[in-house]
Amino acid sequence: MSTRLSLILPCALVLLAACGSSEAPPPQTPPPAPVAVDHYSGAWRGVANITTDLPDGPPTMDINTTITSDGGICGSIEYGAIGCSGVWRCTSSYDSNVMIIEEEIRYGQERCPSAARIELRTTNDPDVLEFHYSSPRIQGTATLQRVPRL
Repeated sequence: MSTRLSLILPCALVLLAACGSSEAPPPQTPPPAPVAVDHYSGAWRGVANITTDLPDGPPTMDINTTITSDGGICGSIEYGAIGCSGVWRCTSSYDSNVMIIEEEIRYGQERCPSAARIELRTTNDPDVLEFHYSSPRIQGTATLQRVPRL
């Protein structure tokens, strides 16, 4: 019996040690803070399909835009074939899935409305944005492709 007890006692001590101790667990490191994602900065191009009630209104318009992360004016826009250009004021954050933009045309105001509302929407592809243009007499949609940096 003493042989049995001498074999059982060390095993019991090992089991007790394996079950844990009364010490508090070590403190856990908090997860890192999420990094803000910028879906929009860069140069973009596309061709918008247009719906308009303007006589001789174009059925499409080419779009060239550069979006920066500056406050206030956040980008520039050029509608090449129509001959209009201006600036964008972004009114939502760069990590949002939808960017709301107020457009101000500075050149070609006789051809392009100056108070358009733009929505850019992210897609599953970081190099593609959906473009939605809205003014009182013109509506347009496009797929914008990111222009690679040279």
